[in-house]
Amino acid sequence: MTEGKRRYSPSRLQTYTTCGHAYYLEKFVREPQRQAVWFIQGTAVHSAIEAYERSFRMSAPEMPLEVFEATWHLEMEKAYKEQPDESMWMVGGRRKLSTDREKRFEMGRNQVLDYIGYHAPDGRMRPAEIVPGEPAVEVGFELDFGEFLCIGYIDMVVEDQETGLWFPEDWKTGSKLPVDPFQIGTYGIALKELTGQEVPWGGYWDCRNNELVTKDLTPYTKDVVGNWYRQFHEGIKAGVFLPNPGDACFTCTVKPTCVYAA
Repeated sequence: MTEGKRRYSPSRLQTYTTCGHAYYLEKFVREPQRQAVWFIQGTAVHSAIEAYERSFRMSAPEMPLEVFEATWHLEMEKAYKEQPDESMWMVGGRRKLSTDREKRFEMGRNQVLDYIGYHAPDGRMRPAEIVPGEPAVEVGFELDFGEFLCIGYIDMVVEDQETGLWFPEDWKTGSKLPVDPFQIGTYGIALKELTGQEVPWGGYWDCRNNELVTKDLTPYTKDVVGNWYRQFHEGIKAGVFLPNPGDACFTCTVKPTCVYAA
């Protein structure tokens, strides 16, 4: 039975380990949160890449670009409804918000085109088919660790056509890739649970540099991954929300109401 169990995700674990107090303000106090155009850019690029992969990479570039633009406008409208105060919007560098919107829209379109240009239908790395005839995109999972669950979605499960190995891939549009193993390590265990196959490595598709960055997943067994979430779970139950002011404060969504913000 999974009803009534706490549900965690890799993104929540990352927020908590980056700054426990930010997690507390965001998830428990529910303080007003800052917005950023880079959030919209990331969502729109993801939607466009997903549409391209679901076509078995057979669609012309115009279709994914239409998906990108439609998602961009929809997400921008939603974001402004949630946070109409433009002073609560983060921007890159010293740009004006309007300039940031224009630059990131163009950047996102280029990231979609670059991705399509690199990923041909006959490439070595192609979407696996966990369900025959269906590209393994946005693959949902649920890991049961007893007292709690870990849930999430893998952007894509990729098959290496030369080795036959499957690996999880996450698409990243930001300027920095994760330095912690929480997300990709969790995805490795989730994929192993879903398929029964060993998953020795995973990867991030770095949209900024249009390249695959691989990670060794062999150290991250189910016990190791389970222990990450168990400590997270125990910390939540005990009310442990330690602040960690520093570089992450710049992009923290709850910085305006945080007494520890750097």
